[in-house]
Amino acid sequence: MRSVDADVARGKVSMNRRSMMLAMIGALTSAAVGSKARAQALDLSRPFTILVGFPAGGSVDISARLVAEELRTSLGATVVVENVTGAGGKIAVERAKNAPADGKTILVTPAATMTLYPLIYNKLSYDPVKDFIPVAQVCTLDYMLVISPKVVTGKVNTIADLAAWYLANPTNRVYGHGAAGSPMHFVGAMYGKHAKLDLTHVPYRGATLMIQDLLGGQIGVAVTTIADSLPHLKSGALKAIAVTGSKRSEFLPDVPTFIEQGADIVAEDWFGAFVRSGTPKPIVDQLNSVIAAGVAKPAVRSRLSNLAFGSRAMPQPEFAKVFSAEIEKWTPVVQATGFKIEE
Repeated sequence: MRSVDADVARGKVSMNRRSMMLAMIGALTSAAVGSKARAQALDLSRPFTILVGFPAGGSVDISARLVAEELRTSLGATVVVENVTGAGGKIAVERAKNAPADGKTILVTPAATMTLYPLIYNKLSYDPVKDFIPVAQVCTLDYMLVISPKVVTGKVNTIADLAAWYLANPTNRVYGHGAAGSPMHFVGAMYGKHAKLDLTHVPYRGATLMIQDLLGGQIGVAVTTIADSLPHLKSGALKAIAVTGSKRSEFLPDVPTFIEQGADIVAEDWFGAFVRSGTPKPIVDQLNSVIAAGVAKPAVRSRLSNLAFGSRAMPQPEFAKVFSAEIEKWTPVVQATGFKIEE
């Protein structure tokens, strides 16, 4: 008959063998996962392509080149920035949709191409949610309601003052903005709804002509980016009466938000980096890490600040939530206007 001690000893040996086997299996599994992760890491032997749907030298292009610089310095990668202009940035988005899902083609674009275009175009060749993965936020920017003192006479300092001026000048119930179907277009529509005024929007092809008309007195009111009008605000040629951020802009600390003035209007725009859906998560995470770290650098923040842009580094899941929230926010606003672009 075997002793109890012998049985216990045999049990310990059995347990030790089992522990060793489990450890070996764990090690093999970890090695396999590590091998898979390495296989999914970015291939630095081939150049990156960053697609920009807007002209060289513009704000989107400058932001994209900051991303390119971070990829070069952090990864030692070769990066080519391609300006694929036309159709309000849609051509670049289509190119990115058809690129391989390997993280080597990155789209840097304003939020509107991904959040507003599906709402305003009856036909769109891409689905931002299904066809793309949001990788990282590059920069942020606010809009503002600005007036021309040449036209908007009297003491107009607030959005309530402007509403009173509109009521007293029914033939001038218009506002300009940089592009039909842009956030600026819909910020003006939200203000009109708040003020219970039927305002006519006047779209321009970009901010330059609109600013010229504001300065010349052809229009009295516009919704612009802070960057486009900041020099004219400093000179006194134009006057800002509200900014669209959830808090006051660091560039215009004396200008109150719409929220402070009793209007539920918040529009904080951003430029973001996207890759094609199907790109492996380790690659998406690696790209996010590089871009977010770059955005957090004081030198990059300074360069963005010179453009009157803000920056806030965030992990990929947080940016994905921002992306989804933007679509949810704009959907009822756009639907209320009934605005559509037929193509």
